[in-house]
Amino acid sequence: MENRKMLRRFIMTSTFAGAFLAAPVIGEAALGDRTLKLGTTHEDVKELQSILKNKGYFNHHETTTYFGSITKKAVMDFQRVNGLVVDGIVGKNTYSKLLEKSYQEEKPEALKPIAPASISASSTSSEKVLKLNTTGKEVRKLQEDLKLLGFFTFYKTTEFYGTITTEAVRKFQLSQKLKATGVADAATLDRVQKQVAAKKKAAALTPTPPKNTPSPSVPPSQETVQLKFGSRGAEVVQLQTRLKNLGYFTYPMITDYFGSVTEESVEKFQKENGLPVTGVVTNTVTNKITEVEKTKGQTPKTSDQITINVIANAAELMGVPYQWGGTTTKGFDCSGFIQYIFAKEGVQLPRTTAQMWNETTPVSEPVVGDLVFFETYTAGPSHLGIYIGNNQFVHSGSSTGVTISNLDYKYWQDRYLGTKRVNY
Repeated sequence: MENRKMLRRFIMTSTFAGAFLAAPVIGEAALGDRTLKLGTTHEDVKELQSILKNKGYFNHHETTTYFGSITKKAVMDFQRVNGLVVDGIVGKNTYSKLLEKSYQEEKPEALKPIAPASISASSTSSEKVLKLNTTGKEVRKLQEDLKLLGFFTFYKTTEFYGTITTEAVRKFQLSQKLKATGVADAATLDRVQKQVAAKKKAAALTPTPPKNTPSPSVPPSQETVQLKFGSRGAEVVQLQTRLKNLGYFTYPMITDYFGSVTEESVEKFQKENGLPVTGVVTNTVTNKITEVEKTKGQTPKTSDQITINVIANAAELMGVPYQWGGTTTKGFDCSGFIQYIFAKEGVQLPRTTAQMWNETTPVSEPVVGDLVFFETYTAGPSHLGIYIGNNQFVHSGSSTGVTISNLDYKYWQDRYLGTKRVNY
């Protein structure tokens, strides 16, 4: 233990020392005197990153002297927008374009007179575009509207526009013969509002049947099939999680595959709740699950329920980008992601991967909810994810963001350190 602590202290000391040694040196050659590309280490890289940051292309929390993958992506984005060869190499043409605009900034543009109509159209357009990774109350309102229309099937609404919301928007756009981008632009949001208004108006005009009169069943042709045998993805994870919480899905692992076990669970739920037993999840089935969840009420969380909710929280965040040091839905690093999804269930974990390794209990074989640790860029535990069953784990990868990976892949096998269990 002492040796491990000393090793971590040495690594941290070396890192901080490197940061201090990377401080700007007055009198260096000016930016543009040399070609910069992936792998370059030079003070010019720091100046390059500063210019890209000012222009909105470099989003890392600090500038460095190292030209890595984040810098290359920022350069390529800049080149793409400015009609340059997109190679991620900062040569003469890219330098010229960078420096040409760096002295203009945005102020001269702000002084140009703009017609009132242009201002209105521009502001309206920017205010009415919601897309992947957008956060805020507008996202929750969109999810509520899409849930009313039968397209958003996640078990709760949030203020985060993730992959599930994107898919719900895309399905709505397809149903309305709009361009299926998954981005809620002004035209899509306007159509959502019209459909919601029409549905509410129709509901208001429909007389309420007497209590003893059974409601007419919805013809199969009006049903929207959401999930069925063979489906894959985060929505399957959510379905299994909800059915497990209600006691219908009894398989020990949550997976992202709709197989025979999931089908039997759906059939059991349908049978016990007066629905046609088809094993297919439609909007009627989803609505019934929500209704049963509400009647069940709030109960104290057991360890199993916490684990289920943690997996659900993770699935909700699929697609959130990676951000070094990130701890919010704007971007996560690997430990920030794990800490966030457990904290939502009242389980407090330490901030770093090494600390989580030290404060959890080792187990020989992983079960759903356990933490799997890897040795990646440095000695000792430096990356982790949460095991979701079927040899899969969800994590925030530096090149993928929040995603699901397979422990059987050679890359992860070669770097696997062990499995630890959170004590709660």
